[in-house]
Amino acid sequence: GFGIGYTAMGKTAIAEIQFADYIFPAFDQITNELAKYRYRSGNQFNCAGLTIRMPYGAIGHGGHYHSQSPEAYFTHTPGIKVVFPRDPIQAKGLLLSCIRSPDPCIFFEPKALYRGSVGEVPTED
Repeated sequence: GFGIGYTAMGKTAIAEIQFADYIFPAFDQITNELAKYRYRSGNQFNCAGLTIRMPYGAIGHGGHYHSQSPEAYFTHTPGIKVVFPRDPIQAKGLLLSCIRSPDPCIFFEPKALYRGSVGEVPTED
């Protein structure tokens, strides 16, 4: 909720959810407020500066609260961009593009890539 209000004032915010499994208490705010804010206001207001990032998916030892993949709920929500990087270079590029996007974004970080993907990342955009 704080990120939505902050970006509605024209600011940029990156909200982090510790695990994607914990997104459900915020589901209503994301799908009914954040996603529809611009449409509901007749394009007068926007929450474009909000990027929500979170690790998702199972890695073998997470249990039922650390292994869910709720991305389908959000990919079917108009007004939100949803992205999934496949390697370190793409992670940097997608995160920067989310921050600069004219739409709010959800940045899902595959936990399998945390230790399983290695690559050189350029320092420039």
